[in-house]
Amino acid sequence: MIYGNHPIYERGLKTHEEHSRRQGYPLTVLRRPIVEGTFNKYAVLLAEVLRQLEQPPEKRLQWLLWFDSDTVLMNPNIPLEAFLPPARLPDIHLLLSKDWNGMNNGVFFIRVHEWSVALLSAAMSYPALNPNVPLFWPDQSALSNLLDDHEYFSRSAVYCPLRWFNAYMRSPDGLKPNPDSPSNLQVHPGDLLVHFPGTPGDHLAQTLSPYLEIAESHKAEWEPTLEKTGYAEETTRFWEKIKV
Repeated sequence: MIYGNHPIYERGLKTHEEHSRRQGYPLTVLRRPIVEGTFNKYAVLLAEVLRQLEQPPEKRLQWLLWFDSDTVLMNPNIPLEAFLPPARLPDIHLLLSKDWNGMNNGVFFIRVHEWSVALLSAAMSYPALNPNVPLFWPDQSALSNLLDDHEYFSRSAVYCPLRWFNAYMRSPDGLKPNPDSPSNLQVHPGDLLVHFPGTPGDHLAQTLSPYLEIAESHKAEWEPTLEKTGYAEETTRFWEKIKV
């Protein structure tokens, strides 16, 4: 969702558009708020899930990927399907990741399914139904509380490694790792994208620009094929350990 005059977000969106073009994905951008605040994230996702469920099963999308506007798509050669659970896990409907603050919902996968309708509806209505519960990060805290408090939701959610689809920045110029941050949380050449959560608005352009320049230059080092990234093997090993 992008509304208002935010050139740096529009520039970041173009990297996602290139990924969608290469992989043949539809891409939806919310240009006007539906409800107040950050819960628009769940509103637009719910609207899209419902639209898909209206279609015959053979015509539906199977999964949606949400990405915040402060993300840069770094490797358009990686198909999103690479991170999805195998067919033997049909009851996994939500893929998230965690950082030092707990769950981060800046980038996540959600299955087109009735379960997702229930989750997104519950997340949207959470402040109204729980007015005395403080939400430090409004939409994120609401979703985290639902997953913590309700087995119906938690049993269908899986936390994946952050680097798969929600990696954070490395050095400011993007050219080398940051020794002061865990390597498994930093974007590496070949990774799908980089996310900049918590970056103040007046620093966004300065912070994102070096990574946008890398993405826009389509450097071979940053755009290997899936087979050369090692993610095909890593994701297979990960899902083999998941028992539901």
